[in-house]
Amino acid sequence: MASRSLIRFEKELLELKHRPAPLEWASPKNNLGHVLVGLSQEQSDIAILQQSIQEFEGALEGCNQENNLEEWVAHQNNYAAALHALGQRDTETTVSTLNQAMEAYKSLLPVVKRQEAPLEWALILHNIAGVSQDLGAHSEGSRTLERSISAYSNALTVRTSNAAPLEWALSQNNAAASMQTLGEIKHDTDILNESIQSYDLAQKKLTQAKNPLAWLITLSNLGFVRTTLAEQVNDVEIARQAVDNYSDIVDFLQEATNSQHLEIAEKYREKAQAVLQKVG
Repeated sequence: MASRSLIRFEKELLELKHRPAPLEWASPKNNLGHVLVGLSQEQSDIAILQQSIQEFEGALEGCNQENNLEEWVAHQNNYAAALHALGQRDTETTVSTLNQAMEAYKSLLPVVKRQEAPLEWALILHNIAGVSQDLGAHSEGSRTLERSISAYSNALTVRTSNAAPLEWALSQNNAAASMQTLGEIKHDTDILNESIQSYDLAQKKLTQAKNPLAWLITLSNLGFVRTTLAEQVNDVEIARQAVDNYSDIVDFLQEATNSQHLEIAEKYREKAQAVLQKVG
């Protein structure tokens, strides 16, 4: 499917090659960029992802804020997301590429305003927070992680649990992950406790039946940070909760017959049980 789409968009671009109308270039280049992003994920190929970024850049050259603001916002979002993905995967250029992604997302804020498009504004903040989170985790930068947490908090003023429950849970979970990394870097048990509270809020909103993957990830994160904190503060109850979290995951994976992930979950449960025995 991706290969057929690639051929179609390349043909479309060839047909437009000699037309002096940059706006006609923008959409097919953007579409080609999308296809290349999908191919890069399927083939785990960084070079294809880099090519997608070039196509998104080409789309932005043909479409600017003055001649088509709505389309420019969409292309800029795609460009920023591709840069973020490249920064996560290309270890040689991680920091510089993530900083490019950050600037690309920030350029959207002057035109996507909270009062006019609150959910879109919140999504941009969520994405900015995600880039800051990756930068902070890569360089162990406390200030960057603090900015990430602040951006997630601002996004959550719009992504409320009632108005956008899944989006709220995602931002809540990611904010907890930034808190967890920050707490580990600073050896701050108060921040780790805040991380647990945030994970717990997200986990209660997600359901095993409707959101199995998100539920699984959040519960795993919750078990991990509880294991870490229990060992640091010698808390039996927190350690027991961590064991319970991983036991729920093991039960779920046994029913799903996912042997690979089941083995990993069992190992983490064993570690939580060891911490429980140690502090008990």
